[in-house]
Amino acid sequence: MTSGQWFAATNPDLLLRMIHPQWFDSFGSYGQRLGYTVEARLRLFGCAAARMVWELLPTDARSAVLISERVAKFPGEVANLQAAAVRIVEGPTSFQQLAINAAGWASGGTAPNHLGRLMYDPFEAGRSAARAIAARAVGPAPAGASRKTDRWHVAWTQVYSEVRATQTHFVRDISPPPEYTLQFDPSWLTSTVVALARQMDESGDFSIVPILADALQDAGCNDDALLQCCRVPGNVHVRGNWVVDLVLGRE
Repeated sequence: MTSGQWFAATNPDLLLRMIHPQWFDSFGSYGQRLGYTVEARLRLFGCAAARMVWELLPTDARSAVLISERVAKFPGEVANLQAAAVRIVEGPTSFQQLAINAAGWASGGTAPNHLGRLMYDPFEAGRSAARAIAARAVGPAPAGASRKTDRWHVAWTQVYSEVRATQTHFVRDISPPPEYTLQFDPSWLTSTVVALARQMDESGDFSIVPILADALQDAGCNDDALLQCCRVPGNVHVRGNWVVDLVLGRE
């Protein structure tokens, strides 16, 4: 996949499959600043997807997502996910349950006929969140609807596709583009740059990532890929933003 294809993609699954440890290994000593492992970044994607339906989640499902985010940062706490597991219901169901499924897939939920095994899958977390939002927006499918011609299906597909396109921004936020060569200059780590990154990491509010880009540029950064990550359309940013991690130096 070329860098152009990476930024043009609207299916997050295609980008998620491209994330692999070699990308980060190729950054050498600078790559150590990214801290989160590839597995943790995939987990953070699933959690970001579940947060798209946050208002639909009951307290226990929200707690499971919060624990999963913490496990991404502190893998030793993975045992806590067993106690927080939410129930995933497979097959046709309500948009509320689809939202809960997203939380389950993002954290490790349980499902009937799986012998209590935790069902963790960040890919499915993204799909379930998109299904929940689409089903809530257009309502349940009418009886006897034709998938090829029915207006309901057209409307549902449009909303689903829009959500999935937003999720591709999540992937680009947590991982650099392919064939990217990191040129990280420690002189960029001004007090303002570090303070902004720390504020976002501690609060979980990443809406000021574009301001971080301004601060980095003021410090002398002219890395186009790094700055582009901070200035995406719609200001879509999530926990695990790779520029924030570089600044914080999680080694």
